[in-house]
Amino acid sequence: MSVISREFGSGNTSAPAVGAATAAVFSPTPRVGSVPVPPRDCVRPAHSADIAQSRLFEDLLLGEIAELRDLLTGAELRWRRLRDRSRVAEAPVPEALLRLRARIAEAERLLVQLRSRFGGEGDSLRVI
Repeated sequence: MSVISREFGSGNTSAPAVGAATAAVFSPTPRVGSVPVPPRDCVRPAHSADIAQSRLFEDLLLGEIAELRDLLTGAELRWRRLRDRSRVAEAPVPEALLRLRARIAEAERLLVQLRSRFGGEGDSLRVI
């Protein structure tokens, strides 16, 4: 009967000598699982420079929303006049008007997210 060893296998022979350059490297299997996402209440505090930058971005968004609303008002007025002249009451809304409305909605969504992350208007004392 032969001798069985956990470290070296079976038989009466000794384990081979391994130098430092050829030593086996143990690589554990990676853990499989999801990385926990912190709740929205646990978001790290904003830096004062981030808050200042958010205020500038908020001003840009407000300006863009105002400009887009002016463009939308003029485009809707022209479309209504054209529709009234052609006497087609059920004319479909032009694609350009739908795109303008979508751009306004997107800018307003960004503004809401920005304010929820960095605070609303008048909250500039929230510097941490």
